[in-house]
Amino acid sequence: MNDTITGLFQSTLDEATPLSMHWDLTWRCDHKCVHCYLTERRQDELSFEEAEGLLDQLAEAGVMMLLISGGDPFLRPDGSAIIKMAREKGFDIRINTHGNFIDDKLADLLAEIAITRVNISVYSDDPEEHDAVTLIKGSLVKSIAAAERLIARGVKVNLKTPVMAHNRLGWRRVGALAERLGAAWEVDGNIIPDDQSDFALCNVGVEPTDRMLAALAAMAPHRENAPSVHDMPKTPSDRRTCSAGTISGFISPDGRIFPCTNWRDELGSIRERPFKDIWFHSPAAKRQREIRRASYLKDCQGCSFHHQCNYCPGISFAETGDASRRSEYVCERTHITMSAIEHLGRLNESGEPVPDPGTPEALSLFNQPPTFAERQWAARSVGLSRPSDQLTPRSTSSPGLIQIGEPRPNR
Repeated sequence: MNDTITGLFQSTLDEATPLSMHWDLTWRCDHKCVHCYLTERRQDELSFEEAEGLLDQLAEAGVMMLLISGGDPFLRPDGSAIIKMAREKGFDIRINTHGNFIDDKLADLLAEIAITRVNISVYSDDPEEHDAVTLIKGSLVKSIAAAERLIARGVKVNLKTPVMAHNRLGWRRVGALAERLGAAWEVDGNIIPDDQSDFALCNVGVEPTDRMLAALAAMAPHRENAPSVHDMPKTPSDRRTCSAGTISGFISPDGRIFPCTNWRDELGSIRERPFKDIWFHSPAAKRQREIRRASYLKDCQGCSFHHQCNYCPGISFAETGDASRRSEYVCERTHITMSAIEHLGRLNESGEPVPDPGTPEALSLFNQPPTFAERQWAARSVGLSRPSDQLTPRSTSSPGLIQIGEPRPNR
């Protein structure tokens, strides 16, 4: 049975059937979140009639799931009407929102039309810390009230918490808040560049140790089944890096199609060509779908984490202009994740909980000898590791530092 499911999934990937699309209904938002990737909100948007036509085209192409986002989708006057129309056409709907417009009437509608899940951005349980991210006083109270209204009506709610310098000390408490509300919780220590591929936005993010804590918090519910970093399964090099541009994609408010929110290499616009024509016949789509994990071996061969790396063609494209080149940002992110797995192993051995940020326990955890991933990242950061320098973790029975070869004259 599992082999059949795997085969069907691989066939869907190979045929690039677009099962899921992320659609930003609007650029507009009344919040001014410091980490928002949208740089310009006064832009043209699809009309209601164009939105209806797009939904019909998506259904014809095989799309089943829609993630509706923005801006905030409910700041668009006809946003709820478009969402209701999408449900009537049979789409599975998930929504990203700050929740400040979800009153009793809107909560009733979302429950009535059976929305699958509503993701609400909550940055801290402290109003001042949360509002320091949104730059809107009183926004946390409204977000929590929205979650309560939806949960009371049986709508599943997920609290989403990006970790930044602005909520560095309070993000962890959102987990307890979610538990009290009866919501799920999702935490992410990585900030993405803006829609103009400017990585300066990432400067609102936290330092690597705090990003590791965020990764540890995300892994904590599954810590008993966490693998050793040395025993993690290896993804074959001929596999695609992700589903972007194959079974999932992104639609901007003005109807342009992209592989995902990160990958700003446009396939086309539905105002100029039908969706199916864009998705299946765009030269950009064909070029994008040729990228495999092996595409990065010209830069990354020799890295011990090649088979586990969370390669992101979109971020590579934003950083280098070439979706198949190594991204330093992604490389660092992978090493942070691998290091977090190693630290989780240490915590499992000691039986200690994942520490809160800014605590003596967190300081003690990171004052231990560096993990293998930390040592490898340090070597890569100063240019000591090269494709010809294969770094391999020592076994636990052979302790000691990883030996990195001296720089060689030919790279």
